Parts: sequence; structure tokens; C-alpha cells
Amino acid sequence: MLPMRAAPGLSMDDHHSHPSHDSPTGRAIQAAARQAQRARRAETVRLRQRAALLELLVQTMAELHISMAELNAARKALMPAWRHVGEEGASLDRDLGR
Repeated sequence: MLPMRAAPGLSMDDHHSHPSHDSPTGRAIQAAARQAQRARRAETVRLRQRAALLELLVQTMAELHISMAELNAARKALMPAWRHVGEEGASLDRDLGR
């Protein structure tokens, strides 16, 4: 079996140890990178869940013959209860193409 070779310009010791990761700045950079990765993964999951919910809503509306007029009337009736939710994220008006 052939011996492993480090990347050009790096010894095997340099390849496996990262002294900068031991410094407070290095640890902070790594923590920030991990947090950014977690945030990206969470956003991907949120988008998938949102797409699945919209698909379920469309299917349910079709199966139960719920019109957009009925949905909008129900929305307006409930608006005070959830109005603040639309202000933080995507608005339902935009999502429904209004």
C-alpha cells in the first residue's frame, strides 16, 4: 500500500493539526462556521416542510372543494389572531399570489 501524502507545501503534521483551531479566534471561527451550517440545514428543512404543507393545503382544498374565496374569508376572520406571524416572515398574500 502506498504511503499517504500531504497536500503540496504541507507536512503530514501540518495536514492533521491546525494550531489556529486551538486559539480563541480559531475556535470562534469554527463555532461560527458550525452555526452557519446548522442555520443552512434548518432553513432547508423549513423550506421542505413549507412546501409539503402547501402541497397538503392544495390537495385538501381540492378534495373538499374549498375555493380561494372561502379560504380568504376564513383568513380575514382569523386575521387578528395571526397577523403578526405574516409580518415576521413571508406574507400569506404574497404566497397565495395576491
